Amino acid sequence: MNLPEPRRASLSGYVQPGKLLPWQWVDARMEASRNYWITTHSARRNPHSRPVWDVWTAPELWFSTGSLIDRNLRANEHVEVHLESADEVVIIEGVAVPLRAENGAIWADAYNLKYSWDMPTDVTGVWTVQPSRVMAWLCDSSGLDGGAGFSNSATEWSFR
Repeated sequence: MNLPEPRRASLSGYVQPGKLLPWQWVDARMEASRNYWITTHSARRNPHSRPVWDVWTAPELWFSTGSLIDRNLRANEHVEVHLESADEVVIIEGVAVPLRAENGAIWADAYNLKYSWDMPTDVTGVWTVQPSRVMAWLCDSSGLDGGAGFSNSATEWSFR
């Protein structure tokens, strides 16, 4: 897989020089996570966030939905994805496109294995998140580090 070079994330001036996180760090957290927060926007640009289950196929996510997320994506393809953790942060910004039919069996097999589910191979309502930017950082939730973890680990990959 061809990945863009990591660089220091530009986040409101709080970021200091430090070590960049490796892509493997992002990959491991995305693969291990069970719940992902998807944020979409309605045709009237109202934000809408919902947790979903998905399959990580680095650097893309595949997820299914029959909810308002599906309707919103048909009107506005822009999406943002977050993991549940605020201590080990991964944020993906990009667009969602319908999963290609030829990936239906791969999708169903991976989803069923991960979630002990019986997902059909039909790709109706299954989406692929294609990243334009991925950000990741560490954060000490106690605040006792004075922000050192965040300001010294914030890393960004631009897929544009």
